[in-house]
Amino acid sequence: MSLDRRAGRGTSGAGFGGPPRTGAAEPGAAANLPNAPGTEPSDRTERALSGWLWMSSGAAVQGVVTVGVLAVLARLLTPADFGSVSAAMLVINLSAILSQGFVGPALVQHPKLRAEHVDTAFSLSMAGAGLLFALLWVSAPVAARALHVPVLTGVVRVLAWILPIQALSAVADALLRRNLQFRTIAAIRMLSFTFGFGAVGIAVAALGGGLWALVAADGCQAALSTTLLLSRNQHALRFRLNRQALRELVTFSGGLSLGLIGNYAAVNGDYFVVVRWLGVTALGLYERAYQLMAAPAALVGQVLDDVLFPALAQIQTDRQRVALAYRRCVGGIALLTLPLGALALVLAPEIVRVLLGARWTDVTAPFRVLVLGMLFRTSYKISDSLTRALGAVYRRAWRQWSYAVLVVGGGIFGQRWGITGVAWAVLFALFMNFTLTAHLGTELVGMRWREYLGAHRAALRAAAVVGVSAFFAATAARGLGAPAGAVLALTVSATATVAGLVWLGNADWLLGADGRWLLERLGGFCLDRLRGPRPVERRRSRGVAQPAPRGAS
Repeated sequence: MSLDRRAGRGTSGAGFGGPPRTGAAEPGAAANLPNAPGTEPSDRTERALSGWLWMSSGAAVQGVVTVGVLAVLARLLTPADFGSVSAAMLVINLSAILSQGFVGPALVQHPKLRAEHVDTAFSLSMAGAGLLFALLWVSAPVAARALHVPVLTGVVRVLAWILPIQALSAVADALLRRNLQFRTIAAIRMLSFTFGFGAVGIAVAALGGGLWALVAADGCQAALSTTLLLSRNQHALRFRLNRQALRELVTFSGGLSLGLIGNYAAVNGDYFVVVRWLGVTALGLYERAYQLMAAPAALVGQVLDDVLFPALAQIQTDRQRVALAYRRCVGGIALLTLPLGALALVLAPEIVRVLLGARWTDVTAPFRVLVLGMLFRTSYKISDSLTRALGAVYRRAWRQWSYAVLVVGGGIFGQRWGITGVAWAVLFALFMNFTLTAHLGTELVGMRWREYLGAHRAALRAAAVVGVSAFFAATAARGLGAPAGAVLALTVSATATVAGLVWLGNADWLLGADGRWLLERLGGFCLDRLRGPRPVERRRSRGVAQPAPRGAS
C-alpha cells in the first residue's frame, strides 16, 4: 500500500504515515484538555522544537522500517496486488475524510476547548463512520464496476471496518496533538506500522495471501493504532451532542472540510485516472513511483506539519513571529528536499532496482519525473499548516479544488502516454498548487515574494553541489560495471564527501541564514537534552513546581 501518499491522502495506515492560544480554561473544561495557561513563548518554542525532533526521529525509524517492508513485499506481491488494494483505498480514504477528517483539526485549533466539544466531536466521528460503513458495504459492487476491478467488492467491504475503528481514536489523537504530546504520537505511529502493518503484511504475504496481505496489514495497523491512542488519552467515550459546541466546531470545520475534500480529489485523482484508464497493474507501478517520491514528504513535510499547526495556533495573533517561523520553515524544507531530490534524480534506476527488484523497472521513468516535484509536494504542507492555524480555511479551499482539477484533467490528458504522461501532468499540478499556497501564505503574514524566494537560495546552491557531484560519481561507477547497490553506496559516499568539503570551506554559503539558525537551535537543544533536566524541571517532576495541565502525559 502507500507510504505517505495518505499523509496527504487520507487516514489509512499503510503509509508513512494545536494547541490553542494561551489562557485559562473555561468552566466545564474537560480534564485532559489543557489550554497551557501561562506558557511562555520560549517554552512554546522549545516544546515545538522538541516535538519536531521526536516526530522526525520517529518518522526516520519508521522510514527505515518502511523501506525494509516495501523491499520484502515488492518481492512477494505483484503490481496488480498493490494496484487492487490502492483502488479500494480510494473509496475508504474519501469516506474517512467525510466521517472524521475535520474533527481533529477543529479540536486542535479551538482557542478554549470544553468537554462539550469533545463529546460532540466523538459523537460526530462515530455517527459518520457508522453511516459510511453501511453505505460502503452496499455500494461496493458499484465501485468495483466503476473502476473495472471485480475483486474490489470484497476488498472494500473488509477495509470498510477501518472507518469505525479509526473513529474511536480520532478525538484521542487530536487531544494528544493539542497537548503537544508528539513523543507519544511518534511512538504510536512507529509501533502500529512496524507490528500492525509490517509484521502482519509480510507474514500473510509469505503464506501466499496475495493482495489480502495488504488488506490484513491495513486493518491491523488501524486497530493497533486505535488501541494505543485510547490507552494514552482516555477521554470519556460519550455520545452527546451540544448545540453550541457543534456550531463552534462547524464554523471552523466547514471550510476545512471543503479543503480536505478538494485535497483528496487532488492527491487521489491521478490514482483514479490510472486505474480507470490504464488498469490495476499500471496503478501498482505508478503508486510505487509516487510513494518513492513522497517518502521525504512524509519524513520531513508531514512531520513538520504535525508540529507546526499546533505551534502556530498558539501564537496566531502575533503575526511577526508567525512570519519569521514561516520563512524559516520554508527555507529549512527547501534545504532538505532540493539536494535530496537532485540525488534521487541521478540515482533513480538504482533506487528502484535495490528497493523494488528487477520486475519493477517500469517505475523508473515516472519516478524521475515526480522527483522534480519533491519540493512542491513537501513545502506546500507548511503553507497548509499556516492557513489552518490562522483560520483561513475557506481561502485555502478554492485553491485545493483548483489543484484537484489540474490533477484529474491533466491526468486524463497525460494517460495517452502511459503512467509517465500522468506523472508529467501531476508535476505541473504540484507546481501550481505550490505557487497558489505560497501566495496565500505570504499574503497572510505580509511577506514579500522576494523574501519568500530568497529563502530558497541556499537550498538551490546545495542542490547544485549534490547534483553535480552525484552525476559524475554515478557515471564513473556505472562505467566500471558496478552493481546497483554498489553504485548507490559509492555515489552517496562521494557526494557526502564533496558536500562536507564545501561545508568546511564555507558553511554559510551552503546553509544560508535560516539553515544556520536551524542547525544551531537543533545542536543547542540536543546538548541541553544530553545534559539532563534543569533544576526547575527536576522540581516539577517531583511535584514541587506548578503541576502540568491535567491529562498531559
